[in-house]
Amino acid sequence: MQPLFDPLLPFDLAVFSWIQNIQNAVLTPIMTVISLLGTKGAIFFLFGFVLLCTRKWRKLGVAVLGALAITTVCNSVIVKELLARPRPFDLGYDWWQAVYRYPDFVSRPDSFSFPSGHTAAAFAAATVVFCQSRKGGLALGLFGCLMGFSRVYLEVHYCTDVLFGALFGVVYALIAVAVVKRFYPVVYPAVEEKIRRLLRRERTGENV
Repeated sequence: MQPLFDPLLPFDLAVFSWIQNIQNAVLTPIMTVISLLGTKGAIFFLFGFVLLCTRKWRKLGVAVLGALAITTVCNSVIVKELLARPRPFDLGYDWWQAVYRYPDFVSRPDSFSFPSGHTAAAFAAATVVFCQSRKGGLALGLFGCLMGFSRVYLEVHYCTDVLFGALFGVVYALIAVAVVKRFYPVVYPAVEEKIRRLLRRERTGENV
C-alpha cells in the first residue's frame, strides 16, 4: 500500500525540513514529555476513568472511553495494519534516505505510521467533550494539537499521519457519542444499581 502515500511525500518532507529548522534543546524535552503522555492513549483513558467515577460526568466518561476503545481497535488493529505505511525512518526509497535524517530523540516505534494513534485518541476525547462542553472540548483540542505536533516534531510520524489521525479521531468520537446517546439510557439504571450495591457492600464490610 506504500504507493498510496507517495503523492503525500513531498509535502511531508517539506514539513520535516521546517521542523528540523526549529528543533532545539528547549523544545525537544517538552515535545518528548507531551508525546509520552499520549502513549497507548494512557492520559485520555485515565481522563475517561476519572469522569466515569463521578456520577455527574459518568455518561461523558462512558462516551470518552467508548471513543478511545473504537480508536484503539480501528487504528491499531485495522487501519494501520491494512495500509501498512512505513515510519519516516523506515521508508526505503533511495531519494528519501538521501535527504531525510531521523533525529533519534525517542525510541523508534515498531508499529506502522498511518494514522497517528496519539493524535486520533486526543481528538476523539476532545470531540466527545466538545459535544458536552465547548470550552472543555476546545481546551482538550488544543492539547490534541500539541500532541499531534509533538509526533511530527519528534519525526515518528509524517504530518499527513497526524492530520488524518485528527480527522479519524473526530469520526470515532461521533460514532461513540451516537451509540452512547442511543443505548446509555437503557443500561444506565442497571449500572447505577450495581454501583450502589458495590458501595453498600464496601461500607458494611461484606465480600463483593
